[in-house]
Amino acid sequence: MNLQEQLTAFRTKRNDAIERQKSLMSAAGEEGRTLDSDESSEYDGLQTELKHIEAHLKRLEALTEDKPEAEAVQKQSGPTIIVKKTDPDDEFLGQSFVRRVIAKAIAQMSQGEVTAVDVAKHRWGKSHPNLVGWIAKAAVAGGDTLTTAWAQNLVGSDNRYTGDFIEFLRSQTIYDRLPLREVPAHVTVKGQDGIATGYWVGEGRAIPASAQSFTAVELKPLKVAAISVITNELIMHSSPSAEMLVRDGLAEAITQRVDQTFLGDGAAVPNVSPAGLLEGVSGLTASGTTAEALRTDINLLYAQFLTDKNAANLHFVTTPALAKQIGLMRNALGQTEFPGLTAMGGTLEGDPLHTGDNVGSDSTGTNLILLKPSDIYRIGDTGIDVSISRDATIEQADDPTGRADTGVTATNSIVSMFQTESTAFKVVRSINYAKRRTNAVQYVTDGDYGALTSD
Repeated sequence: MNLQEQLTAFRTKRNDAIERQKSLMSAAGEEGRTLDSDESSEYDGLQTELKHIEAHLKRLEALTEDKPEAEAVQKQSGPTIIVKKTDPDDEFLGQSFVRRVIAKAIAQMSQGEVTAVDVAKHRWGKSHPNLVGWIAKAAVAGGDTLTTAWAQNLVGSDNRYTGDFIEFLRSQTIYDRLPLREVPAHVTVKGQDGIATGYWVGEGRAIPASAQSFTAVELKPLKVAAISVITNELIMHSSPSAEMLVRDGLAEAITQRVDQTFLGDGAAVPNVSPAGLLEGVSGLTASGTTAEALRTDINLLYAQFLTDKNAANLHFVTTPALAKQIGLMRNALGQTEFPGLTAMGGTLEGDPLHTGDNVGSDSTGTNLILLKPSDIYRIGDTGIDVSISRDATIEQADDPTGRADTGVTATNSIVSMFQTESTAFKVVRSINYAKRRTNAVQYVTDGDYGALTSD
């Protein structure tokens, strides 16, 4: 999408979030009560999402206007004051963070002839002096090939230059966009899995016991890691487009795996990876491809939540393609069957719908997932670690065979960074999640609603 189309899409997304907040408050107001815990969780999640949307809209609006470097600020009374920014805003989310990564990579490539600070001063000293100062705070000598993970914890300091990259990273995954319930790591959390029953009790009589089932969850930080290989020529190129390619490579290395696992049906691997949300859940077979079939399947998805009296604040998840197919469906009068739905998401039968490319699909159709975010725990994000090497030899495959713990030699696609004039970026993020309730997720396995049919 071009900038104007992005502006339109995010403004629509902002309006949808605001309308949902109004709906929550109106429903509570009509009943003369405050928001319950689930409603509060959704409202706060929407507030956080609105904050990110507003920040992103400001950047998009800045790029679509020809603004002078100096900005005039008019007080309510008194003279006009001209304020000139020391550093310009990033041209894209995470640009300053990526520049620090690039400076460190070039410093290492020089084998000690220059430092990351030298690179930053030469490239951005005049245009971005504050960024140079930030890099200098944690200066690391270039060419130090003996120290492992020498570029780790790049998000551990000044949030002015790292926050945008984290915001961009989070915007890429459904895992981060959903308002999941955040809990501390290494703490056992007990949650109610069933329904408690209350009773009227006469004076002096025993109170009947409510049979309840509880689940205990302890989330330990688990690492998701990936390696992105970039040519040295690209790193040396100083244009914003080259920097954006580096940013996208770093982000994509992590985001693909996070959502593939999160939205999948794989079993947990102890101390390695969590189970997918769909693990142990029996998927429903789609009733057909028509609008009526979709409504039937939505009713079936809601059934378990309704049975558990847990049907508030649910969210749908599917692919952009299926969301677009549904949004294009028309009735006999040419009217939209499911308004407010695009490839970027929207609402489906009154509940938010999120889209992502890593939702499961096959030749028969695509998963349409319904879940309750507040019934899924996740630990707080600790940021990412980035390590850099131009000398490593990498088994460049998605099924590597090499193992240091057993002494097995790698055999798949062995690539030398030195020989190929490339640099490897290892990106590591610590996350974990778990379902609070067994029935926190339901899904259709082979949705193909609105599919095109040949005559």
